Amino acid sequence: MNETPAGPTVLVVDEDVGFIWWLAELLAEDGYRSIPALGCRQALSLIKSSDGAVELALVNPRLRGATRLIAALRQYRTSKIVLIQEPEAPHSPIEGAIAFLEKPAGSAPVSRLEWRQKLRRLLLQIGIRAAS
Repeated sequence: MNETPAGPTVLVVDEDVGFIWWLAELLAEDGYRSIPALGCRQALSLIKSSDGAVELALVNPRLRGATRLIAALRQYRTSKIVLIQEPEAPHSPIEGAIAFLEKPAGSAPVSRLEWRQKLRRLLLQIGIRAAS
């Protein structure tokens, strides 16, 4: 990847470094700018340094500080929030979140193509499109 995509900015917040970097890579391939964060404190710092220019945040609600992060994201009218859910975990709605994205199960094979399609469907559903 030589160029930074110019599309919408997506913040990805989870403690699983492999997962967030993999998601960031998939998003970049489809023209989105992605900002990976390993925790809520780091995510808050990144939001402030980007002047709130985050169109979508994918956030694991089980992280320490997630409630505070989601409240901060809701202050930015352009931010949409999707909750990253653990496999088989019940989906607990959180005010401000508009959808769920279930992580792959630890032992299940992961298809890159299937995940790109899953992300594309999610982004289309919530109305976020990459720059063409």
